[in-house]
Amino acid sequence: RLNGVPIPRLQTGLENKMANLTLAYKARAYSTGTLGRAICNARTHHFVADDAGGEELGAGEFFFAGITACAVNMVERLADKDDIALEWMDVGVESFRDADADHGDLSLYDAIRIKFEMWGVDDEDARNLVELWKKR
Repeated sequence: RLNGVPIPRLQTGLENKMANLTLAYKARAYSTGTLGRAICNARTHHFVADDAGGEELGAGEFFFAGITACAVNMVERLADKDDIALEWMDVGVESFRDADADHGDLSLYDAIRIKFEMWGVDDEDARNLVELWKKR
C-alpha cells in the first residue's frame, strides 16, 4: 500500500521460478527524513548509509566492502576444502570514475581494481584461488 492505496502486483513467470528457490540473503533500507541518509538492516543489524560525501559510509563503500568480504570468505573456504595452507589474506578494492566523462544521471565506474594478498600459499595456488573466485 502506498498512502493507503493498494499497489498492483506485477505477475510474471519469475514468481513461479522463484517459488523453487531458497532465500539466500535479505536486506532493506529505509529513508530517514534526512536527504542523503538511509537506515539499512540485514537480519538484526542496523546501520546508517549516507549518500556520497556524507559523514557515514556510503552505499558504494558498503557495496565494495561486500565484494571484499565475499572474496576473503570464499577464498578461505576454497583453500580449506582443497587443503591449501592459506594462513592469512587481505583483499582491497578501489573504484575509479572519469571526471570528464558524461554518464548523465547514471553512477558508473570506469575502472575497478581488486587486489588480493595471500600468505602461506605459493603463487600458483594463489592465482588458482583467485581464478576460482572470479568464476563464482
